[in-house]
Amino acid sequence: MSAIIQHLREFNRKERYYLVGLALGSQEFKLSDTFRCKLGKLLTLDIPANAFAAMDYHLDWIYASLFLAANSHASSPYLRTGEITATQQDVDFLVAFEDDKVCHFIMLEAKGVGGYTNKQMSSKASRLKAIFGSEEAHKSKVNPYFAILSPKKPARLNTSRWPEWMRPSGELPWLKLELPGNLKKVVRCDEDGKPDRDGRYWQVSPEKQF
Repeated sequence: MSAIIQHLREFNRKERYYLVGLALGSQEFKLSDTFRCKLGKLLTLDIPANAFAAMDYHLDWIYASLFLAANSHASSPYLRTGEITATQQDVDFLVAFEDDKVCHFIMLEAKGVGGYTNKQMSSKASRLKAIFGSEEAHKSKVNPYFAILSPKKPARLNTSRWPEWMRPSGELPWLKLELPGNLKKVVRCDEDGKPDRDGRYWQVSPEKQF
């Protein structure tokens, strides 16, 4: 196991990751063959069955893994740079594996019933650009990839200022996310059933998929 992958595993401290693993009878997330095939075809990669996978993975943890792998002899505390923001900004799903001494990072964002916003995605793209454009990323020999998942392909995202690796050939990699067609939500309303955030009543409405 490479030093980067080991650091990624040790930073992975989200309780829900281990809860899901416990509930489903697996200590680690294991990608299905179907998903590996779809994702690999989209990104032109051969993703191994034992690839590291985690959910809600903080961007700080990604940079810290690169930094520690590239500076194994540096002493703590480390000088804080722009790559470390001490926030919980994350990627929805991370897949990482080593192939021929190169570590591949696949970062996935998913939206089902809410749409992507340019403000949120531009902020994340800026962070990822700084992290994978850093000296530590260069020293560690990493290849980053990015893709989004949603029921429909987003048409209003402005990716013109995103790094090229996030939109190879100018196209944002996208996978269809299948959701049940009968999802619903609770909506607050007034006594006549009109939507009202401060309403004293509530009703059920069908959820519109993104």
